Amino acid sequence: MLPADRSLPPGQRLVSPLPVMHYGPVPRSRPERWRFTIGGATNDGAEREFTWAHLMALPAAEMVADLHCAKHWSVLDQRWSGIRARDMIDLAPPAENVDQVLVFAEYGYAATVRLEDLASARALLATSLDGVPLTPEHGAPMRLVIPHLYSWKGPKWVRGWNYLTAPERGFWEERGYHMRGDAWLEERYAYQE
Repeated sequence: MLPADRSLPPGQRLVSPLPVMHYGPVPRSRPERWRFTIGGATNDGAEREFTWAHLMALPAAEMVADLHCAKHWSVLDQRWSGIRARDMIDLAPPAENVDQVLVFAEYGYAATVRLEDLASARALLATSLDGVPLTPEHGAPMRLVIPHLYSWKGPKWVRGWNYLTAPERGFWEERGYHMRGDAWLEERYAYQE
């Protein structure tokens, strides 16, 4: 039941626990071989690659956030921990004319995200959920969480991002979903753009 002092984005219903949903197979987690890459239109034109050990040495962050799916369900108060996305942006900043990012994950999955949303104080590269490392089904070793956007904008099994100087559609955006995907504005489909 939804607490009296809380609300859901329009068109959403409350579910519990966090459902497991994904397109395609679940990759095997191998943090020792895993790399996080930031490329595209970086401020110096160079691509950066980070090992799991490098990322785990960065300051840890925690947040409690709701997760909203474009399939009309929401789950409340998920306790995520990991690395702030803005810390990664600081390590590999974009060129001045960048306003969109293509976040990519295993098996060629990608999601288009506005740089403003990725740099939000609440955008997190999550490695744990409720104090426990993510399971492979929930995105281990890392997934992106941007609470105000629909969950397809936060890929499981995230591997990095490319800064864009021209719009590019990710996996679901190519299939008719909205370029921004703000859950509170009900930005589900491309025809709404």
